[in-house]
Amino acid sequence: MGVISRVKREAFIRPWLKKGYSRRLANLYYKKVCADFEEDNGVSAADKKWAHSLGYMSGSIEKYDLKNTPGKYISDVDYMYLKPFNNSFTKWVGDLVTENRVLVNHREHLPELYFNIIEREEKKVFLPIDTVERKYGENYDDFIRLLNERGELVIRPDRASANRCAYVIKRTGEDRYELKEDTACKARMSIFGNQYDAAYLLSDYPDDLPKDFEKNPCKREYYDKNSLYELISTFKYGYVIAEPYKISGEPCLLRIYAANEKLKETRLLDYYCTDLDGDNVRCRAVTPTGELDGRKIGCWDEIIKTVTGIAGYISEIEYFTVSIMLTEDGFVIDSIDTNPDLPPIAHSDALNSFLVERLEKKRETVVVTREKWWTAFKDKRFKRFVRTFCRPGIRPYMQKLWMSSVWDDFKHNKGTTLSQKLWCYKRGFLSFRIKQYGLTKDNYKSFLSDYQYHWLNRINNSYQIWINDKTTTRYVFEPYKQYLAKYYYDIIKMEGETCIKALQDIPEGFDASFDGIFALLRREKLLVLKPSSGTHGDGFYRMEYADGKYLINGDEMTEDEIKSMIEGFKSIYVITEYLFMHKDLKKIYPYSVNTIRVAVVNQSAYEPKIMQTYMRIGSSSTGFTDNVGYGGICAKIDIPTGRYYCAEKIIDHKFTPCPVHPDTGVEIEGIVPNWELMKKGITDICRFMPELEYLGFDIAITDDGFKIIEINIHQDLHKVAEHSEEFKAFFRDKLALKAKQYDLKKY
Repeated sequence: MGVISRVKREAFIRPWLKKGYSRRLANLYYKKVCADFEEDNGVSAADKKWAHSLGYMSGSIEKYDLKNTPGKYISDVDYMYLKPFNNSFTKWVGDLVTENRVLVNHREHLPELYFNIIEREEKKVFLPIDTVERKYGENYDDFIRLLNERGELVIRPDRASANRCAYVIKRTGEDRYELKEDTACKARMSIFGNQYDAAYLLSDYPDDLPKDFEKNPCKREYYDKNSLYELISTFKYGYVIAEPYKISGEPCLLRIYAANEKLKETRLLDYYCTDLDGDNVRCRAVTPTGELDGRKIGCWDEIIKTVTGIAGYISEIEYFTVSIMLTEDGFVIDSIDTNPDLPPIAHSDALNSFLVERLEKKRETVVVTREKWWTAFKDKRFKRFVRTFCRPGIRPYMQKLWMSSVWDDFKHNKGTTLSQKLWCYKRGFLSFRIKQYGLTKDNYKSFLSDYQYHWLNRINNSYQIWINDKTTTRYVFEPYKQYLAKYYYDIIKMEGETCIKALQDIPEGFDASFDGIFALLRREKLLVLKPSSGTHGDGFYRMEYADGKYLINGDEMTEDEIKSMIEGFKSIYVITEYLFMHKDLKKIYPYSVNTIRVAVVNQSAYEPKIMQTYMRIGSSSTGFTDNVGYGGICAKIDIPTGRYYCAEKIIDHKFTPCPVHPDTGVEIEGIVPNWELMKKGITDICRFMPELEYLGFDIAITDDGFKIIEINIHQDLHKVAEHSEEFKAFFRDKLALKAKQYDLKKY
């Protein structure tokens, strides 16, 4: 950008900065204004400049009749300011597979999905969406059998995209299949103004394919089973196999705007219908009672009931739209958008009032401080540093963790010399690993280094969102909820206010309020309060009611003090049942749950295997948690038998024998109760989510079975020195695959 362009941009954004908008938003608005000036839409330059000064694009002049109603509707720049509208729970409806898992009790009107196509070990793998009953099998051959039975299926992107389209796959004879563009998808893309190219996905065909293997599937006459797989293997992104829509008449989409206010009330704010009138897109308003052009949409009442039910179920998501396609037998919810644009026609007063009210609240609560600006600036510079100087493929977050660990090791590890430290850092190890692993120049290559493990993150694909916070795990694991603690409450900050939601397992008669929480605690006597996405036991609170008193981690507190503490939380917390461990394990140390860590690898996606197990035991040093790094005890467990033995503590970074618990005097050796039941349950759960291949379960063994406390997507490396050869081979494969991805010779 030249000097003159910079001056023009700065002159434009300066007034917006004075109004309180961030520089990032002002720059984004400037780019939109420049593009709007370039567009030939029949609006004069003077009118465009006038609209831009008010915060609108030129198309809004006619849309809102701005000349006669200036300021009535929220401006385009203010709508940009409101984004993002929601919190991290938008991931629940970010892709069709996750949406299908989260809305397991609302699938009747969702797209019917059969297979999820993911990449594993550089090959496309067909995974069943139904991983409980597995009605349709679990691989490509099963997909072909289903296609032969059904005659026609759709392969569609797993999430909305402007550059990807869906195809109908149709059986036309013995081992003969044809592909054509899905008309429902084509209409949908046209309706929303997205341009796409059917050959976009297929531009990277390998050179050794047959010459008659056309890049555009619509141009090829037919495929056999093998060439169809070769075609699908070229798709770069996620796809699913789904049931085709049986569209009622001409394709049209209904879009409904919904809002959840502070986890309690669901409001439907606006409705409109978009369809194709020849080659032109036609958009019409729908009344709240379902009237369209003087006639009521036939299944309107059922649509409203379904949308309201789904919105209330996922009330953590505050604002979104639901797009609905009318079919021969009713309707299907085609997509849910948590970052929607405003309607292409003037929106309703209800939607406008909601947005204006939200705008005022955001202006009251959001303050861009110099400290925040400086933090954002440093993060941006650090990301640039990582891209320029660090190993390709390392996430900035993991690079920062590595550098922090090295600095901490350098300052505090007095057991190694400077030359030893430098030798370790050069090879990717922290220097205390010399004692912990017995590192030497001859054997260090046989260990997975700290930096390699940081670099590998993330091993799992995008579906790790299912388990990187506890609230989502509870939603996704509905079919296996018997293996989870009971989830009672979500506690979320919304617009600066602490909001409480009653979750799936709340007993009848307890409402979503502080009074409800205290009433439940008085009944249950013990509850757990912990961060939804916490690790290492950080932020864990043991809530107790005894002798008419409330105790938090053993300290007496009043209701007002507890309420004040919770209102001070900035992150999302959950309240769950308190798990009581098996009486045999409680004898070792009664004040923590003494969890079992189970590392599972599911590299093939079909055969999960337990690779490593050990027990973590609390002590007076850890209090109510059992974190090994904070002074807990670790005991090996023999996978075939469940025998625990060889208990150790980390002293000066080195595992040191601890055969007897230092606080209770109990010998740490025996058989883990319910071991076979636990192993079967864990492998069944891994088959339930075959998309994920590397998991670390924290298990509480109870008197009648076991419960999953949490699932880790990148567990700690405490016991890497004891990895089996098979476990080591898994990491070597991952390292080699990532090195190939980034064209690295050394990793």
